[in-house]
Amino acid sequence: MDYKFENISLLDFIKTICAYKGLSLRKLLVRLCEKSGFSPSYPGFYNKLKNNTLKFKEINDIANVLGYEIVFKDVKN
Repeated sequence: MDYKFENISLLDFIKTICAYKGLSLRKLLVRLCEKSGFSPSYPGFYNKLKNNTLKFKEINDIANVLGYEIVFKDVKN
């Protein structure tokens, strides 16, 4: 399934993908801690999502844990 990130907050975007995969944000964080060395602090993780302060590497790690890859596609206007 393809998703397009438009006019939606990062938090809502990740929550939507998690719901599609049958995960909560807490379960996502547990997997991220196991695979990518994320801090286990749920409030910290939630605030990063809410405030759009995740680093690109962290977003890429989230995509990988959820079974996605980030693709940059040339858009012709």
